[in-house]
Amino acid sequence: MTRVTSVVLALFLTGASLLAHDGPGTTRPQTVPPPTPPPATTQTPAPKPATPAPPLPVFPAGATIAYVQIQAVIATSKIGKCGSAQMKALKDKDQATLTAKGKELQTQQQKMQAQQGLVSEAVMVQMQRDLDRIQRELQTMQQQLSADEDNKNQDLLNDLQVKVGPLLEALRKDKDLSFILSAQPGGAILAANTALDLSAELIKRLDAANPDPCKATLE
Repeated sequence: MTRVTSVVLALFLTGASLLAHDGPGTTRPQTVPPPTPPPATTQTPAPKPATPAPPLPVFPAGATIAYVQIQAVIATSKIGKCGSAQMKALKDKDQATLTAKGKELQTQQQKMQAQQGLVSEAVMVQMQRDLDRIQRELQTMQQQLSADEDNKNQDLLNDLQVKVGPLLEALRKDKDLSFILSAQPGGAILAANTALDLSAELIKRLDAANPDPCKATLE
């Protein structure tokens, strides 16, 4: 792609003044007023022509194989963005829960330190048992919330797969293809003609079929 850069040149006009100096025994010459500089004019640059968008690659005629980038579909489609927002909300909620439990643990530790040597041995034993209980609760909570997040993420991916499957099959038929492959980092596709990438077309069809996926989820 050739990049065209417009450079705007600004012209600054400066005026010069004639200075007279009076010396001993000399006659002061007549002061000549400095020439009046012409008024500066601001030249409005011509509007920069809009850079035309690069033409989309043309799908090769006779191609029998194409591919889609699933990560691009998840990141760009409406349903993918909705799922990402749901995951973020869940993670933020879980983090707040863990933070509160962590503060409870810290408070118990500080309480034990402050009461050290001031209470009976039996009281300290009970405080240590409470501390152990809070630690176990925190560990169990971490494991449970992590599992809940994994399950939610898997449910969202399964829902996406259910919605994408028929669209991929329709796209395959429309293009008269034998296969549509999944391209992902570290996958089997190491190099490919970008004209065979049907991600944008799949996202377009997915958005049309699911115009407001977050609202549908709430309902």
